[in-house]
Amino acid sequence: MNLTLNADLQKLIDDRVRSGKYATPEDVVAAAISTLDQHERLSDFDVGELDALLEEGERSIVEHGTLDGDEAYQMRRERRAQLRGKAS
Repeated sequence: MNLTLNADLQKLIDDRVRSGKYATPEDVVAAAISTLDQHERLSDFDVGELDALLEEGERSIVEHGTLDGDEAYQMRRERRAQLRGKAS
């Protein structure tokens, strides 16, 4: 297979090889394809969904502040106890 890459992609590949982390341009491409495959198989998010969720979280912090970790843990324990009480 022969591919034609634009100058930016070629530079990225060359930089990775020059860094010594990869022996050949083929190794860089193989690592990139492997990472893409893993991402597509394991990702639970649609394209752009994670970015939207992160933005929503950041807005929530600005609007409502944050919770102390101990406080959040206690709230979770109380919620679980309530749910167990309803299940009985």
